[in-house]
Amino acid sequence: MRVNMPVTQKEVKLAPGQTIVSKTNPKGVITYINRDFIEISGYSEAELIGQAHNLIRHPDMPQAAFKDLWATVQAGKPWRGMVKNRCKNGDHYWVSAFATPVSRNGKVVEYQSVRTRPQPEQIQAAEALHARMRDGRAAASLRPPALGLRARV
Repeated sequence: MRVNMPVTQKEVKLAPGQTIVSKTNPKGVITYINRDFIEISGYSEAELIGQAHNLIRHPDMPQAAFKDLWATVQAGKPWRGMVKNRCKNGDHYWVSAFATPVSRNGKVVEYQSVRTRPQPEQIQAAEALHARMRDGRAAASLRPPALGLRARV
């Protein structure tokens, strides 16, 4: 998340069936976003394309979660987890995220992410786990997969 960006306590929910899709280059710079991404985030296409994906990172998200995501996809494996994102106006939204590397000739050329609306119990479990992670009371990864928070696919 960028420093000094607004944060509110208002949650915005994805509509049932709404799917956020984005692509980044290997450095995490956004190269593609779909209409649902624009709609939920409050940013325009011009404000998102060319920016680091962490533009939408919410400050409540533990750094360890993103370290795990990057370590996983940079190892050439898909990652799944619960992510809290920040809208342009400071509101937030939760997503069940699936990120995967795309390779050509053995080299990662981009990352693709598909995000959908999570179930309320997944959000509750993620909030509790993230709080423990921020307080140093949980392991640095988003395990256990049984909670539906993180699983390598």
